[in-house]
Amino acid sequence: MNLNEIEIIKEIWTLIKSNDLGYSVIPKTFDDACALQIGEKFLVFTNDGVAEATDKLPGMSWRDYGWRAVISCVSDLAAKGARPLGVMISLNLTRTISAKEIREIYQGIIDCAETYSFDVWGGDLGESKEIVIDCFMVGVSNRPIWRNGVKPGDLIVISGELGLTGAAFHFLLKGGKEISNMGNIHKAAYRPEARLELGVRLSEIPGVTAAIDLSDGLSRSLYELERVNETRFVIDADKIPIAEEAIEYAEANSLDPLELALHGGEEYEILFTVSPSCEEQVIDLSKELGLKLTVIGMVERGRGVYIKTEGGLTPVKEGGWIHLRR
Repeated sequence: MNLNEIEIIKEIWTLIKSNDLGYSVIPKTFDDACALQIGEKFLVFTNDGVAEATDKLPGMSWRDYGWRAVISCVSDLAAKGARPLGVMISLNLTRTISAKEIREIYQGIIDCAETYSFDVWGGDLGESKEIVIDCFMVGVSNRPIWRNGVKPGDLIVISGELGLTGAAFHFLLKGGKEISNMGNIHKAAYRPEARLELGVRLSEIPGVTAAIDLSDGLSRSLYELERVNETRFVIDADKIPIAEEAIEYAEANSLDPLELALHGGEEYEILFTVSPSCEEQVIDLSKELGLKLTVIGMVERGRGVYIKTEGGLTPVKEGGWIHLRR
């Protein structure tokens, strides 16, 4: 296998053709979800999955693994401004798994369903050499937000603070030094939360032009928007909000906190673009939800993703999580 995830997606996308079946699926460009309009509302569909070998972190319980399997779908729907209705689970098990472990996996799924108020509808059961869970989730939205609405002059905004999962992955996979407060770092890895209410509220602001969650990391998510919209994204290094624990962990382990924030992956925050005319609405929403929303840059004419630092303007390396990266 010489192709990574991005290259494989390009190959597959060239083969997909739409059939005229009397209904229209949107969007027509590549995204991580799609929708059907039913009356004045949209049914929004997404799917995601986890494989034990690549997604079950050291120390992660089976219950947290179940949560992790479905939270990515919730986050995808959140970025579309859709509330989840229900999920279908495809569960592939090994012959050695115990009934106790199966119950723990499903308890994690149910934890997530109860937290975000959706149903578990059923699914499929199969056999595998490792525990693989695939989820298909359906949500509803009045106005889905896609990736392809970006306009030059739009502000680039992210929710929350970054760097915690980057610190967690370094600690768990590379044996980094602990800091005094590892609680939020562990939580970011084992029980990440989706910004569902934020996404739904953003869909009510007409000036929000595009959105994507940061499950693949900030740098890759910026490039995903850049590719779809053929525009230039310029962000300011000094404006990227980095969690205090991530900064402390980076200092203790001789790491660059900015690198953790840019390339950590599994950050279930929302990156969105918005017209400057709606900036006050975004500020008001931030106060209402008690959630930090930070303008980190602006969309310009041109191509590429760039970052402003003390050294000037430089291209951003596309990092984050890319399956099958060479």
